[in-house]
Amino acid sequence: MTDQSPATLSDIEILDILQSMKNDVLNEEAKETIRQGGKAGRQEAHKQALVALHQSFEAKFVEAVALALNLNEAQIKKIRYKKDRIRILKARGIDYLAIDGAETAFVLAQIAQAIVHEDAIVTHDLHNIFPFWKEGWPMVQFDNAYKILEDDIRIHYQAVLDELISKFGK
Repeated sequence: MTDQSPATLSDIEILDILQSMKNDVLNEEAKETIRQGGKAGRQEAHKQALVALHQSFEAKFVEAVALALNLNEAQIKKIRYKKDRIRILKARGIDYLAIDGAETAFVLAQIAQAIVHEDAIVTHDLHNIFPFWKEGWPMVQFDNAYKILEDDIRIHYQAVLDELISKFGK
């Protein structure tokens, strides 16, 4: 994003930035992690790539929403949480759950959290998200999970930007 605050940007500049964000690459760091993992560390690399993909998506999502909706610091912190995200966007006339891929974003967040905080054990909410994931067991087939989620989160990010652009200035 730019070093300027949304308050100092014109509506046209904000729309230009949002349009240019459609070219953002969410999986750049994740791909590098996979490349460096090699064949021997394939599953571990994909596990770390899922975390990197989540972090990249969240950073760019928050940046776009904050810019488009001119959020204050407290709202920017809260938009990272599911219920607050839904509530803040709904107050601005955007039904987040209706945007294609919203559930994917929540699943990716849960997976990243489980990897970082739960030693990659499948939690109750992630049970059967993939046919090979069962509650209480270690997550497996990170490469397959990554391939599915990487494409879906890119589609979701594009849909969020489209929604923000369509609602901007109204």
